[in-house]
Amino acid sequence: MKNEVICFVIIVLVVFMLGFVSAGVGIKWEQESFVVNEGEKTCLSYSVYNPWPQDTSVQIELPEDLKGILTSQEAETKLVPANTASSSAIPVKFCFKIPETYAKECLIGGFLCKQDCSEPQKVYEGEVSVKSVPGDTTISGSGGSTTAMSVSAPLKLKIKCDAHSTDFSLVWIVLVIIALIGIIIIIYRKYRTPEKERKKEKLAQLKEEMKKLKGKK
Repeated sequence: MKNEVICFVIIVLVVFMLGFVSAGVGIKWEQESFVVNEGEKTCLSYSVYNPWPQDTSVQIELPEDLKGILTSQEAETKLVPANTASSSAIPVKFCFKIPETYAKECLIGGFLCKQDCSEPQKVYEGEVSVKSVPGDTTISGSGGSTTAMSVSAPLKLKIKCDAHSTDFSLVWIVLVIIALIGIIIIIYRKYRTPEKERKKEKLAQLKEEMKKLKGKK
């Protein structure tokens, strides 16, 4: 009797564990360190596989300590079919944008800036995790909470600093615009009067010049 009870408990535990892991997935990655540009959108991807007999929709979630740094973040939802082997892992993309990180010296506000990159390189580290998300349920708009799975991958972001001298291109653009406006004003003033009036003005100028010539004689 005692052995039967033990066997029953073991069977129940095995069934329970099989039901628990049936929704699990695995994650693969080729590298864990990336060099990204400040102020630019970056997209990365990790590959997810699903060896269990149940389809799973997933997203890649960024670590909490990195979420507070980013100015924007996006994550695509991918359906990973049941029995997807590790060799057939499906890439799942996520994107983010890191704000301008390094100090700049600007002559006017945020313009005419130079960057010498004298600061140490900024590096952020954490672990991305896979989240199970509602598939058709989310699309239909009935909601549902996401659940983080116990699978993650390391992520290290090295922020690249591009050293550059003061860029005066904006100044030249402004000067060209001012010159064009001046030319337009001159042309407008010259041709805004009717042709008859312009001829009268020219005739008057010629008469004045003739008087001056006679006076010299």
